[in-house]
Amino acid sequence: MQCAHPLRTVEIADEVGFCFGVRRAVHLTEQALEVGDPVYILGDVVHNRTVTDTLEARGLRKVRAIADRPVGTMVVRAHGLPRDEMADARDRGFRIVDATCPIVHRAQEAARTLEERGCQVVIVGDAEHAEIKGILGALSKPAIVVDSVEGLRQAKDNHSLRRKVGVIFQTTHALELCRDLIGELVFMCKEVQIVNTICKPVQNRQDDALDLASRVDLMVIVGSITSANTIELAALCRSHNPWTLQIETADDLMAEAYVWARRVGIASGLSTPVAVVERVRDVICGCPEPPDAALRPPASFYADTRHAG
Repeated sequence: MQCAHPLRTVEIADEVGFCFGVRRAVHLTEQALEVGDPVYILGDVVHNRTVTDTLEARGLRKVRAIADRPVGTMVVRAHGLPRDEMADARDRGFRIVDATCPIVHRAQEAARTLEERGCQVVIVGDAEHAEIKGILGALSKPAIVVDSVEGLRQAKDNHSLRRKVGVIFQTTHALELCRDLIGELVFMCKEVQIVNTICKPVQNRQDDALDLASRVDLMVIVGSITSANTIELAALCRSHNPWTLQIETADDLMAEAYVWARRVGIASGLSTPVAVVERVRDVICGCPEPPDAALRPPASFYADTRHAG
């Protein structure tokens, strides 16, 4: 696409839009809505407001609990649910549509396998994330969830870290951001078993975005501020290009954030619709002002969540 000003170019990463797991979850939810029964979901199908707003407009009912709800269909979000919550819904007579991403399922299975081997399961990720709660709910024994070297050291100091551990990763984590933690862990424990549960499409998307970030003046990451994989992607790109901005939609763009850049790169989270990405490109391309690096705001502007949707 030709930009309004000839000195400005905008390049979209090769891999944007829905990943397989998100596409599958949205499709299964749409199928459930066509049946006509009440359709409920605990939490969001995926972490993208454009997607969830569209599904809820079609009749999807987001609830905190299904107790006292008329019996119907319960969709399991792409991030999964603890086993007891799914069992409770079945016991109450709900039809279950399991939209859990198959890669998340494999992470749950890997955690159970490590537990069966006698390992204390250590999950590298965000303890409050829906995916992690689903993995914890698949285990019989308590696991440790850490997302930093400091958290790992605290677990060691509290004597909650055993000598034989099995490590898995939140599927959307950036492996590059986990290396220090793993390096620390191997010195703390006698035996460390590691199963790389990071989603390969996530790794491919991260590699693609990093390559683009290294070639542009400004990198724009499009996706929800509640999306873990989008936040990880922005953090990873920012570590290679400080001029990295995260937004949810084109409505969040501020002209001063991009008007200065000659070369702009765009990548997206796994649950961001392609149309949303293309709209961001169109807005930036449509800017008639000439690029001028002297106009760019301080790097802190791009790390400020007020400018990230």
